[in-house]
This record gives sequence, C-alpha cells and structure tokens, in this order.
Amino acid sequence: MLLVLAVVVASGCVSTEPLEPPGVTLVDLDIIDATLFESTLDVAVRISNDNPEPLVIDGAVVKLQLNGIKVGKGASDERLELPRLGSVVRRIELHMNHLALATRIKGIIEGKVLNYGVTGKVYVVRPSGSVRGMSFESQGQLDLRGEAAQADALDAISPGTID
Repeated sequence: MLLVLAVVVASGCVSTEPLEPPGVTLVDLDIIDATLFESTLDVAVRISNDNPEPLVIDGAVVKLQLNGIKVGKGASDERLELPRLGSVVRRIELHMNHLALATRIKGIIEGKVLNYGVTGKVYVVRPSGSVRGMSFESQGQLDLRGEAAQADALDAISPGTID
C-alpha cells in the first residue's frame, strides 16, 4: 500500500510542475493574393519550446501590427507536437486589411523603418487533456532604406504558466 501511495505522489509532482509557455516569432512573410481591400499573406512563425518535455499545440491565432496599427489576422487549427527544448516553423494564412493602412501608408514609407509586431494565442493541451490559451508577443524592426535589414526579435511572452 505504501509503495502504491509513493508512486501516485511522485507521478502527481511531475504532472503538476508548471511549464514555460511556448515562444512565437515571425520568420517569413509572402503575399499570396491582393485585392483592392485585402491581401492574403502566407506568414511563417517559429514556435519554440523551452521545456524539458514535449508540448502539444492545438491551434493558434496570429495578429500582425505595422508601426502600431493592427493590419491583419490569421488562424490555424493545426495540431502539432513541439519537441522538448526545440522548435518548429509553421505557416499560417493571414488576411491584411488595406483600409487600416490607407491613411498611414505614406508615413510608413517615408519613415524608412518599419516596426512590426506579432501577437496572438497558442492553445496548449495540458497533461489532463484540457486546452489552455497562452498569449504571446514578438516585436521587431525592418530597415526599408535598402541597407542591411535588421530584425531585432524582442520576444515578450505574457506571464503565466501551464499546469
């Protein structure tokens, strides 16, 4: 009886230890289709796992900001397993609203520097089988002057743990 109790307590400690939320950063962006009011983009994001055990992600929502203006949103219902202490790159279709940029595009072009932000949620499957949304935020800057483009990935994952 004591042996069974010890095994139950030990397994309970392992599964209740909080995990680090996954990190998400922008990797690539391609225009698939463009109309007068909207463009469809193929966005590649890197999802990383800093935990010593694999994580299961069951979908994600990604929002794109340019110079602080929310310009597009995309979602993926793909289920994937992140390897322990590793990362994967996944592509998400994102729809960008041209009306959100219409009055500010001149300032963006003249500014010669494009600040971008990627925010959203990834849905992590807990060991119990329930799903928890974890927010993420990644920011960077692109030099539009034709010089060496820089993308300072300043990742800021919102506080929180996964039980």
